[in-house]
Amino acid sequence: MKKIGSWLVFIAFLVGCGVAGAIERNNLSVKAGPTTPGEGLSLVWVESAVYPKYVKENKELALSVELTAKVKSVRATFDFNHEQINLSSDDGLNWTAKYRVASGVQNGVHVVRYQISGDKGAIQRTVEFYLENPALASKPATDLKSNGWPLTVVASCNAFTDDASRLLMPGQILTSLSKMPWYKVRFEDGKIGWVQATNVKEPTDDYYRLGYESYRKKDFSTAVKYYQNAVAVNQSFVKGYFWLAKSYNALGDLDSASDAILRAAQLDDRDIEVKVMANYLAQKYFTAAHGKYRDGRFNEAVAGYRRAIDLKPDSAYSWLEMGQSLWQLELAAEARSAWTEALKHDPANPKLRALLDLQAPEVAVASLPRKAPSVAPLVADDSLQILKTEKTGKGTKIESAIKSVISLTKSLGTPISEKGWQVRKLGGKSLVSYICEQSGGVLESFEWLVDVDTRQVMPHNDNARILMTRW
Repeated sequence: MKKIGSWLVFIAFLVGCGVAGAIERNNLSVKAGPTTPGEGLSLVWVESAVYPKYVKENKELALSVELTAKVKSVRATFDFNHEQINLSSDDGLNWTAKYRVASGVQNGVHVVRYQISGDKGAIQRTVEFYLENPALASKPATDLKSNGWPLTVVASCNAFTDDASRLLMPGQILTSLSKMPWYKVRFEDGKIGWVQATNVKEPTDDYYRLGYESYRKKDFSTAVKYYQNAVAVNQSFVKGYFWLAKSYNALGDLDSASDAILRAAQLDDRDIEVKVMANYLAQKYFTAAHGKYRDGRFNEAVAGYRRAIDLKPDSAYSWLEMGQSLWQLELAAEARSAWTEALKHDPANPKLRALLDLQAPEVAVASLPRKAPSVAPLVADDSLQILKTEKTGKGTKIESAIKSVISLTKSLGTPISEKGWQVRKLGGKSLVSYICEQSGGVLESFEWLVDVDTRQVMPHNDNARILMTRW
């Protein structure tokens, strides 16, 4: 209950800061965990946060520290000035404050340092946030949420107002005001009433079609408007968010494209088109961040690497170079944390092991997957042939599906080199893999287990599972 209660307090505080309804978990920067031996204050749990993590036009921050034991005071300072902010609390456990970042602070990564003081000492927690330029492209605003969207009556039915009922006919247009099992609507004469949702048609598909037509005509600003409308009507519309991301990307608005594709991934993390687009955007952020790193613009580089990691959390290269940038900003603890995360995704990387002052012990090598033994040539040929001709859940041959996915990836501009098929022995079955290499040496593979005797084909990793169900 402590965790739920503390977040209710923080959400209530956000409401007071004027950001109610806008809070998104992926835009909240949080550092959480217990204190460790040797720290000046011993607490079972410390949760420090900043909202929003990515700060754009509105530069007001909500600061929060949640604890499991009472403390005397919590103070916050920032890396760009020496001003000290006192957080307030009614119970000694939940501490909050708001702070407006002054104009002129450099874009890129910044940190807030919380000094938490109690009777038996003090501890410090450092939380990152990012200042960003306003979006490059203009965003055609939709007024659907405030004015409602059109609904088409699809079957003769009764609707109800406060004082009467009325007959609706197919083809009649209403304006939605809210939706539950019944729609609250506005009729042509301005009166407000209710109609059952099953008796009307939402315009999601119409907006989606109009958006696609605009996109094909390279009228990307109009496409954005229609796709915004589509996801305003149906906030779980994955394809709408996907094409909204593509439209923003075509306008050069990388941040908005990233926000849209992250929303699509939250709704369906197994959609292969969404995954490809997220990887593509992650590569663009990485490339831009790498350029800023080489130019010595470390604050901005960290912000770019963080965006890349949000889109592709297993990108060891992004974690590695973000750590190097943090080191240049004299944030040694944060740099080591980034390198430690990178090592999880690339445990044999000698550069990471050197940065973390680690040897290359046999234990680490032993923990890596052992190379699978070879398969007899005849069995390998049979396994590969069975796999290539097997069909996905949608009736596409696996070999054709892989080619289609790679073609899609390349069409988005992602450099990719096809390494081809590999067949190895795994237990009593054949492990059949199709291997690709993205820029920077990152390997991606599609893997299946094939039983030659029964001709059974089983996906062996996430890429293969997604391919079998979605392509």
